[in-house]
Amino acid sequence: MKEVTRVTQDKIWDYFQTQNPEIFSGSSSRLDYLFRKILTLHGENKLRVLNIGIGNGWLEKRCSAQGWETYALDPSEAAIVLLEKKGINGKVGYIEDMPYSDGFFDVVFCSEVIEHLSDAQIRQGLQEIERVLKNNGILIGTVPFNENLIDNQVKCPDCGHLFHKWGHQQSFTIDRFKSILSGSFKIEQIKTIFFVQWSSLNWKGIISSLIIKCLSSIGFKSSNENIFFILRKSL
Repeated sequence: MKEVTRVTQDKIWDYFQTQNPEIFSGSSSRLDYLFRKILTLHGENKLRVLNIGIGNGWLEKRCSAQGWETYALDPSEAAIVLLEKKGINGKVGYIEDMPYSDGFFDVVFCSEVIEHLSDAQIRQGLQEIERVLKNNGILIGTVPFNENLIDNQVKCPDCGHLFHKWGHQQSFTIDRFKSILSGSFKIEQIKTIFFVQWSSLNWKGIISSLIIKCLSSIGFKSSNENIFFILRKSL
């Protein structure tokens, strides 16, 4: 499979975020779960939060409506322009070199981003997240669980190269995910979870999803799950 370059990644996500944002409609249950976790941890406290990788902007709008000072970082200039029209403070940039000062955020959201990065980009990105978080700040997010990358590769009809259709470069088990973490992060919680967008399912989909959730609850894991994590920056 051809390595996914930064230019290719940017082209893929610039298209989805600006021309086909409906692709993100199934992510709201996952993002709402993350939002509610932070709400539970911090209550009604005023927070300064950052979301890395904006998708359709659902999480930014939810955080802003809560009264949190909300920022967004994404490589797509067009997507940032659309988000700023909705009153969100957005910046064009990458996780490895973020345009924010040290200790700026209480919370950083990073959901379905890390699997798109090379090993070097992951190391640099986690260092940057650590830098921009306040002491005792929280990094919360998800990655796909135990994905078979080959199953999701496609062939370009023009050049013939095989590449992952979502630009994923990494597959994670819980043990492998733990192994990439900087020693500056304390693991508060890490587990697998199966997110379901119930409103988008017909009765067959609901039954299938209920079966998967039941199996997951008794220890039978599937590649449809995600790894959910809450990490805290050490003092």
